[in-house]
Amino acid sequence: MALKPDIEDLQLILLTAAAKTEGGSILPAPAHISKYGIHVRDAVGLLVDRGLAEEVNVDEAQMSYRADDENLFGAVINDAGRETAESSGPAPDHPEMNPARRGRKPVAKPTAAPPPPAAPIAKVPGGKQAKVIQMLSRKQGASLDQITEATGWLPHSARAVLSGLRKKGYVIDRTTTPKGSFYRIAKAD
Repeated sequence: MALKPDIEDLQLILLTAAAKTEGGSILPAPAHISKYGIHVRDAVGLLVDRGLAEEVNVDEAQMSYRADDENLFGAVINDAGRETAESSGPAPDHPEMNPARRGRKPVAKPTAAPPPPAAPIAKVPGGKQAKVIQMLSRKQGASLDQITEATGWLPHSARAVLSGLRKKGYVIDRTTTPKGSFYRIAKAD
C-alpha cells in the first residue's frame, strides 16, 4: 500500500520554516520535505485557503505551488500563519506517513453490536394490492386512473403492481377504448 505524508504535518513544517525566513515565502520547501512534491503543493494551497498564507505572483517555478496560463503563484506566510507556527510548538522533523487512499473513503466499522433485525411486516388483508386485484376482477376491469385514485399511488407505481401481479401468475388483459386503457384479470394460475 502506498504511503503519503500527513498534510497537517507538512503544513506545520512549511509554516515554521516560512516564519524563519526574511520574506516569509513558503516555497521552496525545506530540503527534507521537498521530495513530497505534489503533497507539498497541496499543503500550500490549504494554507492559503485557511487564511494562514497569502497568495502572491512569483517569477520562479520553484517558488510556485500553482500556475495559470500566464502567471506563477506562490505563498507568503501572514500574521495568522506566524501565530499558528509559534503556538503549535516545534514542527516535526518529518511528516507522519499515512496510507494513501484511492477511490472511495473507507467504510467505518461499527463499534456497537448491530440492532436486531426488524420483525417482518405482515401483509394486511384487504390492503391496496388486494383492492387492485378486486378492481381488476370486475367484468369491466379498471383503468390506470381508477387504480391510482383508489390507492393514492402514482401511475408508475400502479403499473409496477400490474407487472408484479403478472409475475405472480395473474393473466392481465389490457383493452384499449376511446376512454383509455382498461386492465382486467382474465384468470389466475
